[in-house]
Amino acid sequence: MQQLKITKDIKNLDISRIEENLFYYKYDTRNVKPFLKLESNDISLENIATYNSFRGEVYENIIYELLLDYAKNKDIITSFILKGPHQNKVDKYYKTGLMIDRSLQITYKSNYKDISEFDALFFTKDALYFVEMSTSKKTVSLNKRLDKKHALLKILFPKLHIRALIVLTQGTVGLKRFPSYCTIWITKDLSDNDLLKKLVFTKKKKGFKSIYEDNKFVEAHSIYTNKFIYFQTLEWILKKSREKNIASVNLDFFKSKKLSLFFDIYTKLYVGFLEIEKFLSIVPSYNDNILNIFVAIEKINTKDFDLVFYVKNKNGKLRRIRINNNEISIKDKEVDGFTNAEVRFMKYLVEDKYYLTNKEIKTLKDKLKNFSFKE
Repeated sequence: MQQLKITKDIKNLDISRIEENLFYYKYDTRNVKPFLKLESNDISLENIATYNSFRGEVYENIIYELLLDYAKNKDIITSFILKGPHQNKVDKYYKTGLMIDRSLQITYKSNYKDISEFDALFFTKDALYFVEMSTSKKTVSLNKRLDKKHALLKILFPKLHIRALIVLTQGTVGLKRFPSYCTIWITKDLSDNDLLKKLVFTKKKKGFKSIYEDNKFVEAHSIYTNKFIYFQTLEWILKKSREKNIASVNLDFFKSKKLSLFFDIYTKLYVGFLEIEKFLSIVPSYNDNILNIFVAIEKINTKDFDLVFYVKNKNGKLRRIRINNNEISIKDKEVDGFTNAEVRFMKYLVEDKYYLTNKEIKTLKDKLKNFSFKE
């Protein structure tokens, strides 16, 4: 990993050779136009989040362009995936695999659903690097995203080492918290307001022709991966966990290295269902009209696992219920989030044989206090 050394151009955000290319990227400028029209460069508090989002988008494109140049001159990099204006438009919509989405970003889809997005991807002889770029000075949310991306790529490319290149700006905190598979690059901050204004108020250019045409630069859909089918994997996990003894959950099944990757991708893995009356005997204060109760083993943090209920109400709302030290936590889940999509799929697996008793719930919850993966 030490072979990936940051260049002066990247460190200093020297865009002299790539500035023209930035005008061929897609930008959503509707919300930034009003305040960037103003002569003053001072951004009000109400507009700062919108401004930073756009600035981060431009920063990502700058780093991607500089990485293309870096890859061209770096023999250690054997393949580099094209995105944005550099990749060829592919009319065919791929159902599952690595591909370019509508915003011209690198995405892995399963059954047409975006599973994860990557700012850049490139290969060396024995490794695959995924790239994350951010202008945020805080790294907590970025760190949380890494586990899912790292685990997904390990499943897709089991014969390669999976590593990450993290590109951040000066003054970023929390650098020591990143996993050992990460290489960290620090650049100057993007503070060129004139560039941002030009990108907003200059009409998007057409007729772009990429100079990166040799065999090192490849299209996303041309990369062969192991298949990962998001929802069918959830079904396989449920059925496999009840295979040996349908009446109880086989906790040993969840302790393998493969399942540890699935926990990083999904966060929670479903193990069965619970009857409404039994659930209300555990959480008597719950007073909404319930449709289904899904029981899952959830990865709370890197060390702790717990049994969590996902309750689908008749009005369509989905809630997460966790009982920790006799305290009940109830949180609403986003309507268009992954969890809602998962339970819509899992409801078709509801069978009597997968219902759990209160005794089994208690036993499983107790066992999870000492849960750990096999070495």
